[in-house]
Amino acid sequence: MRRRILLLASIIVTALVASSCASIQVSALPQPGKSYSDGYDIKLEFDNVLNLPDRAKVVLDGTTVGVVTGVEVQPRQVEVTARIDHDVAVPSNIRAVLQQATVLGDIYVALERPTTDNAAAHPLGPGGTVPLAQTTSPPQLEDTIANMANFVASGSIQRIQNTIIGINRVTPDHDTVRKLVSQVSADISDLSDNIDTVDLWLNGLSGTADVLHNRIPSYQYWFSPEGMRSFDHGMSVATYMGELIPSVGSIYNGGYWLVPLFNSLADATGAIHDAKWAVEDEYPKWRRLFTDYFLPQDKYPAMNITSIVGPDGRELSGNVADVLRILGAIP
Repeated sequence: MRRRILLLASIIVTALVASSCASIQVSALPQPGKSYSDGYDIKLEFDNVLNLPDRAKVVLDGTTVGVVTGVEVQPRQVEVTARIDHDVAVPSNIRAVLQQATVLGDIYVALERPTTDNAAAHPLGPGGTVPLAQTTSPPQLEDTIANMANFVASGSIQRIQNTIIGINRVTPDHDTVRKLVSQVSADISDLSDNIDTVDLWLNGLSGTADVLHNRIPSYQYWFSPEGMRSFDHGMSVATYMGELIPSVGSIYNGGYWLVPLFNSLADATGAIHDAKWAVEDEYPKWRRLFTDYFLPQDKYPAMNITSIVGPDGRELSGNVADVLRILGAIP
């Protein structure tokens, strides 16, 4: 009887030990690293968290400040509970992003401070929540694989390869590149040698800009309502003049008869030009004739006798009476 009691007690103890071992989970085992048991919990709302592992690290400013302690699926979002170090203050306007350090690395929660908001925000206290509007979830793995398959199957890689081949074909050889670089170097040297011409051109451009700037009031008047009205009146006057002088069109269309007239006018102009030269040559002689000979005699009609010599060589100017008698001036 005692043996049966001991056997029954052994079976009960074994069952209790087995049931207690079955309730132990891997996540309940002690994890290496800091546990942040003295910290405080905050909640982060995400659209999805993919395969965010338990005890995932929480990083702020490049430093691990906490760990993920729980993930709970809600009807419209996923709530991630993170325990933060008690010495770290998380601002209420923080942004949370799920990131990976490497392609095959584990996902972790990165807390990013806003760069456009300069106002200081109050820190999140224990139980605080980062809303869904301030979090960014990674793309769905299925969407990523679908986009990658679409990229590979659509021929994009082949087109990129063809583009590279085309670029290699149009790229000149080494000697051509050397000639091109030499020509560019010569052009730049020539430009540096003639920089004064460029300065002169720039100065002219600056002067033109200054003139245009000084004429801004005139341009404003031209394009003002008064200036547009003046343009309209000018066009109206031109229209009336075109109607009043209809022969302008006939002269333009049948004006070949004017060619001989123009030739005659050209000949006459040439003759006048030659006559002008002749007049210029004769004018001094005529001027000397009138000023030196005619005009003095007309103003003073007299004859001054300074000497009279007879046939025998005698000077007769001394006897004035005889001279006048000879001339018939006196009886």
